[in-house]
Amino acid sequence: MKPTLVSLIVGLVMLGGFSGALAADLKDKVKVEIASVGLHPGMDPGMYVCALNHLHIKGTVENLAGVPLGQIKVAGKAFDADGKLLGTATFSTKQTTLGPGEKAEINLEFLTVMGPKIQQVRKHELAIVEAPAK
Repeated sequence: MKPTLVSLIVGLVMLGGFSGALAADLKDKVKVEIASVGLHPGMDPGMYVCALNHLHIKGTVENLAGVPLGQIKVAGKAFDADGKLLGTATFSTKQTTLGPGEKAEINLEFLTVMGPKIQQVRKHELAIVEAPAK
């Protein structure tokens, strides 16, 4: 009886480790793309300023994994010319499930990047934070 119990426990521990590795790999199988059309004259493509004067970055995420994914969470950072962080933003897709090959829109709103700070933005980064299997 004890060898069977030990085998079961070892199997569950290995499965748990595999699940963690699978989750990490799924983030790598989501492609982030910034919108290719200029939404706001004089700004990088995909960037615009909303009516509340906040910086936004608009784009899409695409599920390149062979399995359906839950809501994709994207994080963004905006930097000035010296590399100083001006602000951060996060966004989760509206769809609860994103099938293999499907795309979803993203729209990150930088609440602290407004007014004169918008003109200081010289670089931005976007990264997938979560991509859970569904």
